[in-house]
Amino acid sequence: MTTRIEMTQSMQTPHHRLRKLLWVSPVAMATATIANLGLYALAGAIFPQVTAWPGAGIGQIVGANMAYLFIGTIIFALIVRYSTHPARHYQIAATVGLLLSLGLPIAAGFGYAAPGAPPADVATVITLSLMHVIAYAISVPLFIRQAA
Repeated sequence: MTTRIEMTQSMQTPHHRLRKLLWVSPVAMATATIANLGLYALAGAIFPQVTAWPGAGIGQIVGANMAYLFIGTIIFALIVRYSTHPARHYQIAATVGLLLSLGLPIAAGFGYAAPGAPPADVATVITLSLMHVIAYAISVPLFIRQAA
């Protein structure tokens, strides 16, 4: 008596992964936006100069979250389409993107902010930088676990 066992590894097709990305991306955007607005409110309660700085407000936070995570979604979709190890490659790309994006709040501390805005103080720079880290910490694991 012989038994034939076939081992198959179920792999999602890139098309299936992209379909999952259609709901994962808005969830990541909404979650990161809510978390960052909460951080902004908390930091503003502790350090009023954070919310008083004219270079960042609720509208800018929401818009920046949507823009950054939309770009991240496009990059993730391209990596899923063309990579043999999409989770690993997206982790690398997202980390590089995070490090590059931290240049904006740091530059604001040196006076390179919106026209007419004064240089951001240390508390504002740290708060804005933490917002980038929070968006990364929410979106990258969500993308990798749900859509990779």
